[in-house]
Amino acid sequence: MRRHVAAPVLLAFLIAGCAADDGDASSQAPASSPSSAAAASPGKAPRDPLALPEKPDFLLPVTNGTDSRALPVFTPAEKVYTIHALCTGRGTVTIQYGPRDSDPSKITCGDPVTIGRVYTAPSEQKHLSVKVNGTGVHWSMAILSGTHAM
Repeated sequence: MRRHVAAPVLLAFLIAGCAADDGDASSQAPASSPSSAAAASPGKAPRDPLALPEKPDFLLPVTNGTDSRALPVFTPAEKVYTIHALCTGRGTVTIQYGPRDSDPSKITCGDPVTIGRVYTAPSEQKHLSVKVNGTGVHWSMAILSGTHAM
């Protein structure tokens, strides 16, 4: 079965708007809901930069890097998984879904967190990779099972 990214996901990747990057992208602090993050008082830990849900069901826990690389293999339990991605620096990060992916998802560094759903057969996902293009690029990503509010 051919993997595809839903049209709303492509729009989400283009406008990359869900939450601003107002924290350190390498942070692996516990996730918080948008409402609890907004209610945080000064002096508390910064909001989760990946905008993860309160109780994420990770297929790939928060992963950080500065280089291009293959992502670890995972198997979704459903026909959809959700990617939360963010990068800083001067450049872009591209998520490629297979060795001959003709429609990768490009993330511009400095944009807010990008959240997108990927629809696929619930089988081993062994060809995902991250390609870095630019200087001083640092990326963070998490992959969650199923869908959740964006």
